[in-house]
Amino acid sequence: MVNKSELEKYIAKIPPKPDIIVRVIEQVEAGNLKKGAEIAKEDPILVKYMQNLINKPIFGFRKKVTDIVQIFALFGIDHVHELLHHYLLTLISPKKWRIFKLNDNSFRELQAQLSFYWDRILEFENIHNRDIALAVSLLPLSIVICDEIFHNFKSAIELLKDTSSVDYDFLLYKLTEVRLTELSAKIGEFWGFPKIALDILSASSPNQNINNKFPENINNLGKWLHLTLFYVLSKPLFINSDLNSFIKFDIDYIESIYQDFSELFMNEENKGQNY
Repeated sequence: MVNKSELEKYIAKIPPKPDIIVRVIEQVEAGNLKKGAEIAKEDPILVKYMQNLINKPIFGFRKKVTDIVQIFALFGIDHVHELLHHYLLTLISPKKWRIFKLNDNSFRELQAQLSFYWDRILEFENIHNRDIALAVSLLPLSIVICDEIFHNFKSAIELLKDTSSVDYDFLLYKLTEVRLTELSAKIGEFWGFPKIALDILSASSPNQNINNKFPENINNLGKWLHLTLFYVLSKPLFINSDLNSFIKFDIDYIESIYQDFSELFMNEENKGQNY
């Protein structure tokens, strides 16, 4: 069992934001994308990350985009703000995953897909709020922490997985008394994320005792986030990575938004057209 103080030690291992990222974020939050992009040029790894991300097929650009100022302009303030936090995760993701079958490429694909679908949902809901957009960026980091926690209890985890149909979210709860999205909220609190992002993460766990704490709009976004995570982790790449067993499909919890979600993402080949 991982008690509260031990869980906090896992979270405390997350390094602080590099100074250059803090400077870029400050410019982006001030609405100065061009200045932020100019500062970003000082970090060639960040530039390469943004170049690789924007040219993924899911974003639908026919011509390769390489100029960082243009990339920032194409993504826009809210999305750049979110992606800078995704980039932070690439700096601290493990070189060798010990439980989940991930690598640098598949982990970045996980970030890209979660970001893409979440942005489409916020567009559908006519929400333009960078604090809300940030909520999704913490989910991959929670999986990084889980990989380390589960590795320390590897024998017990493997035994339970082999002898029962429990999912990783249940195992995480048994070890730490928090679910994946609640762990994300705790990490976000450590990193100083805005309260609304943390509330959405907490509300995305289908727990009536938690959901009753939040207003309807937060719970609604929590349902969207819950379904987004399930949808992405159900894709073949993440099934092969053993991430699909992280979260169960709870139709009763997401019933109110399921039809909208299905209609929004039913045509996979058209997903990149808005970009």
